[in-house]
Amino acid sequence: MIRRISAIVLAMMFVAAAGGPAGAIVRSKFIIVESPSDLPELAQVHSEAMHLYHASPDQVFLYLEQDHGRKLAILDVTDPAKIRAVGQVSIDAASPYDFIQDLSDSTVLIHYRDHSGFAVIDFKDYKEPVLTKGPDYMGDSTVQSYGTHGLLLVSSNEPSAPMPAEQYQVLSTSDSPTPTPLATISGVMQRLDRAQTGTIFLLNGDGLNVVRCLATERAHEDSIANHRN
Repeated sequence: MIRRISAIVLAMMFVAAAGGPAGAIVRSKFIIVESPSDLPELAQVHSEAMHLYHASPDQVFLYLEQDHGRKLAILDVTDPAKIRAVGQVSIDAASPYDFIQDLSDSTVLIHYRDHSGFAVIDFKDYKEPVLTKGPDYMGDSTVQSYGTHGLLLVSSNEPSAPMPAEQYQVLSTSDSPTPTPLATISGVMQRLDRAQTGTIFLLNGDGLNVVRCLATERAHEDSIANHRN
């Protein structure tokens, strides 16, 4: 087994070394590596972030955030062997940003890196993405995913506080194109997670708070039932 693995590694190293000038496609029997120069020109521009959008089961696009967030380059990556440029569009972003989480089949939440807040980009018209301002209540908290239909907003007290506590906002993303607040839990001193059931335990001055993910609970229950049978 050790000899077999060594042979595979050496073969891949040889192909990489013998592949020709920089930028040429590097390939082994099972792997192909393409450099930016092997791809459309739009893929060769410095990009801040990227987002993959499944427009349909048969059509997938990759968006590259460029020009300090002001432009999105669009690549059709439906066929990895034939990646092609679709175009580049301007978008009214306040600053460079990160793609945080999908909100629906076509919308994604973004967070500005200059801490100016959040926004939502809708890719329904894949050639003309639309940016809208995020809800004001989201402020500039830190966003954490919660299952497939929720978000947690986490914000800290002032650094001068002797024992910094955190505030959690639980948001739903299942019934609206923008996150909907469900609950706010302040003064959180400790958090524990039970991944198997999607449960979050939050302890604050009032006692224990529990955040539950029903879909994960049902999946866990089904798993237990199947195991028993």
